[in-house]
Amino acid sequence: MCTGLTLTTNDGYHLFGRSMDIEYSFNQSPLFIPRNFTWNNVVTKDINKIKYAILGMGTMMEGHPMMADAFNEKGLACAGLNFPGYASYEENIIDGKINIGPYDLILWVLSNFEKVSEVKEALGNLNIVSVPFSQSTPLPTLHWIVYDKNDDCIVIEKVKGKLNVYDNKIGILTNSPTFDWHITNLRQYMGLTSTQPPEAIWHKQELIPLGQGLGLCGLPGDFSPASRFVRTSYFKSHIALNKDELSGVTAFFHILANVSMVGGSVVTPANLNDITLYKSSMCLEKGTYYYNTYYNNQITIINMHNEDLDASEVKVFPYRDVQSIYYEN
Repeated sequence: MCTGLTLTTNDGYHLFGRSMDIEYSFNQSPLFIPRNFTWNNVVTKDINKIKYAILGMGTMMEGHPMMADAFNEKGLACAGLNFPGYASYEENIIDGKINIGPYDLILWVLSNFEKVSEVKEALGNLNIVSVPFSQSTPLPTLHWIVYDKNDDCIVIEKVKGKLNVYDNKIGILTNSPTFDWHITNLRQYMGLTSTQPPEAIWHKQELIPLGQGLGLCGLPGDFSPASRFVRTSYFKSHIALNKDELSGVTAFFHILANVSMVGGSVVTPANLNDITLYKSSMCLEKGTYYYNTYYNNQITIINMHNEDLDASEVKVFPYRDVQSIYYEN
C-alpha cells in the first residue's frame, strides 16, 4: 500500500513524491542513474541507453536499477504503486511495439521523455508483458502516476487487457480499486470544510460546536486505499504555508504523515507489520530528492546536479535509517 502526491508551491516549484507502505525492506537506497548508463530489457533482451539522468529510490538487482519512485533531469517524475486484484499484463510480446516488464516502466518513462504529453503519446505503442525479472522475483502488480513541472499529471493502469490513461487533476494516487473509482468516491466528501459549523438549534436544544475541527467530521481515518485517497486529497487542497521549496517540502511531509502507517496498526494476512518504510519528495525544478524513513525522522536531501550527469555507472547512496537527534546540551 502506498500514497502518491503532487504539490505546487506558491512560487511555482513542483513537488512529487510518495509514502512507501510495505511490510518488508526491499534493500532500497537512493540511486543516481547517469545519462550514459545502459540497461538490458529483460523481455526483449535489447540494450537500452539512458537519455536523461535519473534520481530516485530503488534497488539494484543483478546490476539492473529497479526504481520505486524517481525523476529525471528534465523535471519528469514517476512512481509505481501496488495495484492488487486489478493489474493485468499481456502474456506475449507484440511485434512492432515497445515490450517491457512492469518493473521497468519507470525506467523507460524517465530515460526517454521530458514531459507528460510525450509519455501519453508514446503509451499507444507500449506493451507491458507479464515476464518476471527473474525466477526468484514475483511479478509486481502496479499502476503508475506520472508528473512534470508543467503541472500535468496522469495515471497509467493496465486492466483486463486494456491500457487506461487518466488525466489526474487531483494529483493523488493510492491503490486499488481503479483511479476513476477513487475520483467518483471523492464526491461523497464534498461537504468537508476547514471552517467551523455555526451554532444550531434542533427543536428546543441549542447546539454549540465543541472545540475546533468539526468541519472535518466524516473525514475517513483508516489506512485503506480509499480513505488515504480522500484524506490526502483534502489536505492537499487545503494546505497552507508552502510559499517556497523548503516550506513546500515541509508541507509535503506533513500531508504524507497523515497517511503514514505505524507499526502494529496494520497487520497483513501473513502476520507482518505494514509500515511506512519511507516518504519521499522531489523538487522537479531544483533536481533535489528528499526522503525520511520509518526509523529516522530527519529529512535527507540529494541534489542531482551535484553529480556527474555524464557518468557511466549507477551511484548508490546510503539509506539513512538510523534516527538522527539534535542534542541541545
